[in-house]
Amino acid sequence: MPTSLTTKMSLLSEPEVRLVLSSTPGKVTELSSRELRGRIQRARRLMKKYEDLARIQRREALRKRVPTRSRRAEGNANTVRKARYFQQALTRFEKRLAQLERMAARTLTRPPRKVVGARRTRTATPARKTPRASGGRKPVRRVRAAGRTATASVRETRTQRSKGGARKQQGFTAVRRNAHAVARNRRTQARKDQRR
Repeated sequence: MPTSLTTKMSLLSEPEVRLVLSSTPGKVTELSSRELRGRIQRARRLMKKYEDLARIQRREALRKRVPTRSRRAEGNANTVRKARYFQQALTRFEKRLAQLERMAARTLTRPPRKVVGARRTRTATPARKTPRASGGRKPVRRVRAAGRTATASVRETRTQRSKGGARKQQGFTAVRRNAHAVARNRRTQARKDQRR
């Protein structure tokens, strides 16, 4: 038999009313998992309390137990109702907590979703920097057989610097051409000087 809200509330104390009302569908979704766990404990404790009390009252009504108060309990219908209210509240709290835990587990195990049709943005890779030798200059580069370049060792860099970067200048065509012209001019001048 469905009980009206006013009848239900008249049977419970104010903190108990707040607990039962917080299990209603509109309010239970606002609770966090921590708050739900606290309310589950309270609802379970109150449900057990009223179930035990209903059992005692039933035994008193059947005259199988000495009454705990001056008046013998004539029935336990209201106490059974209270226990049922807290059982319903407990079920709603546990159901909501299970939902939250499933959602949390799903977000942890779910791989990141790929956006269909979205343009891929390539992250710009930073330009590879060649390690600078001591003194702030770039190290001399040597050409491998496969055509790729690799930085020369520190020892080679030092010997190259002592030579004044002659090896590096060999790579420049204009510089080589100029060097040939200068050398040729010197040889010509030397020959002229010998004839005098």
